[in-house]
This record gives sequence, C-alpha cells and structure tokens, in this order.
Amino acid sequence: MSEKMMKRGRVLKVALLGAVLIAGLTLWGCGTKGYDVPITPQPAAALVTASSDAVATPTDLKAWIDSGLINNSSNQKLVILSVTDPANYLLGHIPGAQLMNTTELNQTRLEGVAQIATQVVDGTIIDPVIKRSGIDANTTIVFTVNKNGSFLNAARAYYIFRYWGFSKERLKILNGGDDAWVAAGNTLTVDAPVITPSTYSVKNNKNNFALRSSIGEMISLVDSVNLGTINLATAGVSILDVRGGAPTVYMANAKVDDYAQYSNVVAGKTSTYKDNASLIARFATFSVTDQSKMTHVYCASGTRASSTFFILDGILGWPVTMYDGSWNQWSAYYLNTTTAANNLPAASPWRVDINTPGTTLARTTGALTTTGATAMVLDPVSSAMYSITDSRANQMKISDLLYITPIVTTPTINGSVGSAGGGC
Repeated sequence: MSEKMMKRGRVLKVALLGAVLIAGLTLWGCGTKGYDVPITPQPAAALVTASSDAVATPTDLKAWIDSGLINNSSNQKLVILSVTDPANYLLGHIPGAQLMNTTELNQTRLEGVAQIATQVVDGTIIDPVIKRSGIDANTTIVFTVNKNGSFLNAARAYYIFRYWGFSKERLKILNGGDDAWVAAGNTLTVDAPVITPSTYSVKNNKNNFALRSSIGEMISLVDSVNLGTINLATAGVSILDVRGGAPTVYMANAKVDDYAQYSNVVAGKTSTYKDNASLIARFATFSVTDQSKMTHVYCASGTRASSTFFILDGILGWPVTMYDGSWNQWSAYYLNTTTAANNLPAASPWRVDINTPGTTLARTTGALTTTGATAMVLDPVSSAMYSITDSRANQMKISDLLYITPIVTTPTINGSVGSAGGGC
C-alpha cells in the first residue's frame, strides 16, 4: 500500500471516530438525576441557603458550624474546601475545612488545534476531590483560602464546580477567606478532619458546559460581530477583557476592564468583594446590566476571569460564560514567523491575526507579537481537518460529555459495530 493511501486511511479513521462521537452525543442529554433537582430542605439546610447569593460571611459560617452541619452524615450537610497548597493548609485552617489543592484548579488539555494549559479540569480530577471530601447531592460547599491567600483561587474552584453541574444555590465563597474568619474572632486549627468518603460523581449531575466558551466559539463570535450578523448592543451581548492594567492588544469587539476594581484590597489580607451596588455600577460602565443576554469574560489564564464570573453568576445572577483559554490561548493562534515550528500555517482559518474572512475588520485589536504569546505545538490531525465551526474541534466538551455518558460500542447480530449512548 502506498504512503499516500495509508495517510488517507488514517484520516478516514479519525473522521469516522468523530462521527461516532457526535452521533453518541446527539443521543445524550435526557438524564433525570441531576444536582439541580429540588431537595426537600431540612431545618438546618434552610439556614445554609438563607443568604441571597453565593457570598458567605464569617457570621454565616460560624452559625452553620455551630448547627453541626460540617461534614455530618445527614441528608443536608456542609463541606468547607480550603483552596490552597498543602503547606499553607498545614499552617492553619478553619476547623473542619478540607484541602482542595491549587494543582487541582487547572489542566493542560487539547482544544481547537493545540493543547493549552490552565483549562478547566476534567472529570478524572474533579471526581476524586468530590469523593474524598464526602460531597454528595445534599451538600452545600463553602470555598475559602488561607490567610493572605488569593481570593481568585476560591472563585476558580467555584467556576469548576459550576461547570461540572453543581447548583449555585449549593456553592458559596467565604468573603475574605480565613483572614475574615480570624478577624471575626474565630480561630484556626492544624488538625485535619476525618472524612467518610462519598461515592458521588459529576456523572450524577446535569452538566453546565454552556458556562464555558471554546476558542472556536470565541473566534466565531468575533467574526459574527465583524460580519454584522450580531450587533452586540442590540443583542445585549458583551465581551469583557478583565486582565487588568491597560492592554493595547485584545480580542476585537471586547471591552477592557480590570478584575481588581470589583474587590476591596487590603495589604497582607485576602481581598473581599465590594457591595452589590458598587458591583452593579461598575458593570454599568461597560453596558452590562441585569437586562444583558450574555457576557463573555476572559483574562490571561482564566483565573482572574473566574472572579468576574463568580460575581455575575453567583452574586448578581446574570448570564455569563467564561472563555478560560483566555489570552494565553488567543494570543498563540497567529502566524509566528520567528518560531516556525510552533505556529499556525499561513492559510489556517484559526489565525486571530487576520481579518474576518469577507471583511476588512481584524479579529484582534492591536498587533500580536511573540512577546507574551504562549508557544504552541499544533495537533496534526486537528490542524489538518477542523475549521473553527467544526464541532469536533470542541474536544474538551466532547471529552467531558463522554465522561458523563460514555458511548458503549456493542457488536450487532450481523457482526457490525453499533454505538449506544445515554439516550432517553
């Protein structure tokens, strides 16, 4: 067999696999067992969900602890996750709090035409966190950080749990973290709680994958605006770059904001979120209001944008999705003539340093250079086969859907292979 025929055969196999995956995903989505299914509240649970949004105060948390809700075995309980590194956790944490390591906040994953770091973690990482923490369908989770820890870590954990299908009514962030806990007159401990693991999995949840935007979806959004098929103001849609500072290069049609303007910064302490009136006023300067249909947020790596996501989703309850590939991914999708081995081909439809096809409008405002851009090694199959609108290029969503509802291949009576997904 010629080398040309062998290459063609490999491409056909990949295409067939993609078709099977898409067919299986079409059958998916009719589960009846989800985290958002209402649960009859017990008296203690009513206390936990009494706060109007996802921000918890030290007073709230102290009341929940005193009510015996922490790590209990009832059908309504509360788990505190200290989002930090093991060394800081051992220095002292809120009594009953368990460690969620900061290494469990990000993962390098394939999306579009290359792998990118700092993406939302997959099911094989989040499920062990859930199980070892004793989290189940009746658990409310409070995220905190160590003294002088970054409030962004708690927001990133919130985003991950939301993405994997947890209801925002069951997720809270302790405003000010352990610093606020101590300032309220409470103490920390070095003792780790003894936990009975659960068997719960994100496979039991209804996914919230729509809370995340892929690189292909963001390029398509910019193109749609440039082509005039979407008017951001009329549609009530915004793109917010919340990296901070004053970047001169950013995604076309984005508004440049600063994530830090939504918090109160105190030297040597964990930042706290500003009051709702201040948050609403800040967003209004960027035409984001309670009438907005959707706000897309991004930053440099998906960490700072997690805080903006939390404010919109958890505090204000407004529509939001996060592009967590963010600038590190976007700025790598260009023709890098300096490092030819790590760039997109000149004819690639994925390039963000070109005009939207059919227009004179650029996909990126400002000139992309090697400065600050992440080196990118192309995936040969994805780069050769997928356009930005090809659903197979949203590999993370496909992978995560398959984790929740695997496609099982079974031989039929005539020996051919069939596929069975999570159909109704």
